[in-house]
Formats: sequence, C-alpha cells, structure tokens
Amino acid sequence: MRKVFVIAILVGIIILIAHYLSQPKPLRPIVVTWQEIGEVWGFVDLDANDNDELVVRDKDRQWWWVQFSPTAVARQKIPVPKGAYRYWASTPNVVQLLDFEHPQTHQVLLITRHGEKWLTEDLGKSGIVIVKDADQDGQVNDVIVWHGQTRRVFSRMKDGTIIERSNLPDFQADLDGDGKEDAVYVKPVPVYWIVGKVCVRFSSGSKASLMPYLPYIAVIDMDGDKVAEIVGIERRWISSIAAPEYCFHCWRYENGRWRKSLSPKFGGIEWFVDNGDASFGFPPRETDILIRDEKGAYLLAVTKKGRRVKVWEVRWQKDKWTKRLMGEVPKHIAESAYLIVFTRVGQGWIMVGRMLPPVWQCLLWGMVGRHLQRFLPFLQESQGHFFVYGWDGQQKWTLLGRWSNNSVMGFRLADMDGDGEQELVLAFPKRVLVAKFEDGRWRKVWTEVPPFAKYGMIGVGSIRYGGREWALFHQEKRNGSRCVAIALEK
Repeated sequence: MRKVFVIAILVGIIILIAHYLSQPKPLRPIVVTWQEIGEVWGFVDLDANDNDELVVRDKDRQWWWVQFSPTAVARQKIPVPKGAYRYWASTPNVVQLLDFEHPQTHQVLLITRHGEKWLTEDLGKSGIVIVKDADQDGQVNDVIVWHGQTRRVFSRMKDGTIIERSNLPDFQADLDGDGKEDAVYVKPVPVYWIVGKVCVRFSSGSKASLMPYLPYIAVIDMDGDKVAEIVGIERRWISSIAAPEYCFHCWRYENGRWRKSLSPKFGGIEWFVDNGDASFGFPPRETDILIRDEKGAYLLAVTKKGRRVKVWEVRWQKDKWTKRLMGEVPKHIAESAYLIVFTRVGQGWIMVGRMLPPVWQCLLWGMVGRHLQRFLPFLQESQGHFFVYGWDGQQKWTLLGRWSNNSVMGFRLADMDGDGEQELVLAFPKRVLVAKFEDGRWRKVWTEVPPFAKYGMIGVGSIRYGGREWALFHQEKRNGSRCVAIALEK
C-alpha cells in the first residue's frame, strides 16, 4: 500500500512538472525612459552596424543624430544648417542615407557615417529625391535623383563613401522569361506623386515601356513560374465620406507586347497590411501588402458590405484575377469598423482596428444628449472603440480586448524579443500592455510607465538594437520630448 502511495505521489509530481513546463514562459518587458532634446522624426542606421539611431530636431530646428542604448544615449549634430528640410522617406527597412535641402540655397545634401566620421555628397539643386533599396541588396542605401528628365543614382558603399552609379535600375527581374534579369526604371510624376512611366531594358538589348499612371507598383512573380509581372494598385474615391475602392492591375510581357488584366473592385473599408514579403513602391514611400508562398504571391484585400467585413486572398493566375475567402471579421466589430490593420505573425495574424459607436447612439446624442449636457454635465458623447484580435488565418478569432479610442494613446508592432515575429504594444496614460499572439492564444503583461499627458503621446515606431526591436513612444514637451522604449527579454 505504501509503495502505491509513493508511486502516486511521484506520478503527480511528474504531471505537475510536465504541466509547468508546457506553460508558455511569461513575458518580461524591459522599459527604458529618457529625456530627449527635441522631436523624434524617425530612425536611421547611418553607420550600417545593424543598430538603429534616432533622427531628432530641436526647438532651434537643428538636426541631431542620437545613438540609443538601454543604459544611455549619445548625441551628435548632423552637419547640416539649422532649418534644413529633410525629405521624408518611409520604407519597410531603415535607411542608411539622409537627404537634406539647404533652407537658403536649396542645395540637396546626402549624409551618412562611417565609424566616427560624417560623409556628405552635394547633389546640387535637384527635383525629386527618392531614398530606396534600388539594387535589392536588403539595404536602403540608394538614392534616385530626378532633375527634369535627368536621372542619377547614388549609393552608400560599405566604407561609407557615396558614389554615383549611372545605370542602377529601380527593379531587376526576369520579365520576358529568358532566365536573365531585366532592368526596370520608374519615372514618377512629381505633381501627383504617381508612377507616370515604366521603362524596361531587357537583357537581350530590346526595350519596352508602360504608362500605368498609378500610385503603387511592384515587380514580382505573381504565379510562381519564375517570370515576373508588373502589378499596381489603383485607389478610387467614390465620395468624400465613403471609404475608397481598390482594384489591382497586372501587366505581363509576352511576345513583344504587354498583356493587361484588371481585378474586381474591393472597397468599403480602409485597411493596411504590415510585415508583408514585398512592397509596392510609391515615389515618396512604400507599403507592404504582397505575401509570398509556394504558389507565387498574393494580395490581402478587405471588403465591407452591410454588416459583413470579409478578408480575401487575391491572386493573379494565367491572365486572370481570382479571389478566395480567407475569413470573416466578427459581425459585432464589422458593422462599425472603419480602419483595420493586419500584421502577419507566423501562420496567424493580428488584427488591430477602430470602430465608430452605433448609429443609434450618434443620432440620440445629436437629438437629445447634446442639449441635455448643458444641464447634466456628466453626460458624454459616445466614443468609438479600439479593438485587437488574434486570427488563425482561417476562421478562429481570439479577442485580446476592446478599449475606448480616447484611452488608447498609441500602439506599435515590433519584434521585441528577436524571434522573427512581431508583438503588440498598447500605450495607455500610465501603463502599457505588451501582448504576443502565439499558437492561437494571447500572452500578455502590463507594465507601469511614467504618466503621460492625456493627448501627449505619439507612437513613433520601432528601433533595432541588440538583435531585437524596441517599440518607441514619445511625448512632446516645451524643452524636448520624453521617450519610452519597450522590448522583451529573450
């Protein structure tokens, strides 16, 4: 009997240990706060060491380069005059070059660093300046400069020097199926910020051109046959109050001519995709929406009709566009959602969005509540909600939470523990919520931060340091700004 009792205890201990080991490890946030001397404008990696730096402008309009670390920050003035204008280049990756325009002479300067030295290149008076990864080496260290019809390209080399590369194209891909890469050049129209003309120089020596007149284009193999297509997004505004409609264009080069196909229209709600596999280039910025898989690439599209918001996988195959329903947003969210952001995390997705209050509440406030507020000050107009769901990419949705729009001061998505998948940070006035969606469930932890003013916090982005990303927020103050950077222990 005693042996049976001992065995039962040992089995119970083993079960408890196995249960403990099967539980996910708790999230352990790291919070760093400091006082910055000015407004944070963005992030760069000017010294190309895989640790990002901040670009800050102080109250005197002087630009600063700020090296971040969890223990201290170091600052240096960027060698440009006060009041210099910085061209804002928003790309999926951090840039290794900065471009500034002199406030008086309007000369454009390229700025980078190598070691402890600043390196500059005077471009003269230039028209359109585009910072991007033109040679597709994974580094945003190229600059395309348009002055009238003249196109020049500059690149930052590994030793920090800036050289001109006369023939560097905007895209390189096999468009005619001969197994060799062709050069694709894009000419933007500066007045409307659209792609006005695309010129292709094939490896055989022949040339072709295309006039898409679209804001977004990409060169990518859509159907997995190792021949690339040119894909574009068109956004059409139906009215000033309705969400725009979207449709996709695809051009394939066959037998010396372009074959074009147009997708069905998708519309009814604004949506964005983060953490895609490829980008649509836009003259001053880029957007991720293309997702690669074994079949080629597809686009994520969202439609709203009545109380139904649906998520579609949109593909181009054999000159035709097809769509497959991936899932449907929960109806109680769908009826009032007006903005949705999707972020891919492994095989699943995080959906972040905002929704308006019910229509009947808005009508009731307008007819009755607004007038009664003079006598009953505690009455407040109904607020919309900020919501977060995890989604398995098929049918299962897991709610993290819903909060009033006014209580959520900002949110960031970043790979905070360096595992290749993004986590979510929600900022509130006195604390932040860090959440990780994994294996169809949420892990979360709250952490205290110094209190922020009610409307004073701005989400800036994520900064790479030490093999992970830090979600960064800052609050503007009279003498600078207070920054909060958050990461997770590995």
